[in-house]
Amino acid sequence: MTSRIFRLALRLGFAAGPVAVAAPADAYLAHAANGDGIPAPLSHRAYTVEIGGGTVVVPEGMVYIPAAAELPAYFIGKYEVTNAEYRAFVAATGRAAPRAWRAGGFPAGKAAHPVVDVSLADAEAYCAWVGRQTGRKAALPTAAQWEKAARGPKNFDYPWGDAVDTTYDRATGRLAARANYNAVATAELLRTRGAEKVTFVHERSPRRSEAMTAGTIAAYDATGRATPWAVAAGGGVVGWANHETFTGFLYTSLARDLLAEGGFTLPVGSFPAGRSAYGCDDLAGNASEWTISGTAAAGGTEAGRARAVLRGGSWSADAAGIRATGGGDRRAHARAETGAGFRLVVNP
Repeated sequence: MTSRIFRLALRLGFAAGPVAVAAPADAYLAHAANGDGIPAPLSHRAYTVEIGGGTVVVPEGMVYIPAAAELPAYFIGKYEVTNAEYRAFVAATGRAAPRAWRAGGFPAGKAAHPVVDVSLADAEAYCAWVGRQTGRKAALPTAAQWEKAARGPKNFDYPWGDAVDTTYDRATGRLAARANYNAVATAELLRTRGAEKVTFVHERSPRRSEAMTAGTIAAYDATGRATPWAVAAGGGVVGWANHETFTGFLYTSLARDLLAEGGFTLPVGSFPAGRSAYGCDDLAGNASEWTISGTAAAGGTEAGRARAVLRGGSWSADAAGIRATGGGDRRAHARAETGAGFRLVVNP
């Protein structure tokens, strides 16, 4: 689809691996799963696209979204902001690192993973820093901008179409998915860590400290009926959590330890079959993404208070939670949200 919309005319400074550069701002800090270089946040590299008889210069690492309805054209990150990019920001500004980082560094091997567990304020500070240093008008996307980039010109429910399009063969443990959501985490953890000893850990769980193997984790209802943790043939997950009895995968030591390392994120661009029509990766799953659009909480202790909209779902979301048309609301303050990251928008 992208090739029918744009014709890439020129790409500047692109390489599959590290390159020698004159200025640190022009370095590739990591590489996406497909080999794309992840440029430093302050890089001025660019490429051009021909659109409507003219040429548009697009910052490297971003894609061009054409104007439609009431939305002017804009650039949006091809990938979610990675740990490597965010570390450059932390080093330059002294801002506190995400909670999963140790001694100012992200977990080993996760340079190209999306930064997660950041607050809306953190994400906005990153955008402001990029803007000050580059002169670009960098910001978080509005919910409308995010949704257009995800749904494409055909307004799909998911970036790739109108169905989750996941299949799972329980006999072989093989799963085919277009995004990193809880089916991916479940299938891989059961395959690789099924024999590991785990316990329920929530202090309010009547089964707290009960031991089992990861392969026998289950969610229990109030009557004691067990739903084993598993992936269904169509990509749905059962046994993920029972929030009344605090059982299921999410309430185990396995999940606790995984979350302490930033969760089951994967390198950006790991699901090319889930790429949006405009060329954006990971707009479903991996990390949920902050937008600058807000709404008011409808009830509870937050009633009437402003909340910022998160879109796209994360690695722990279910199939419905990664739809381009869905998304949860979170409070718009300085608290980091589990599994939340972001991508940039730059105005031409």
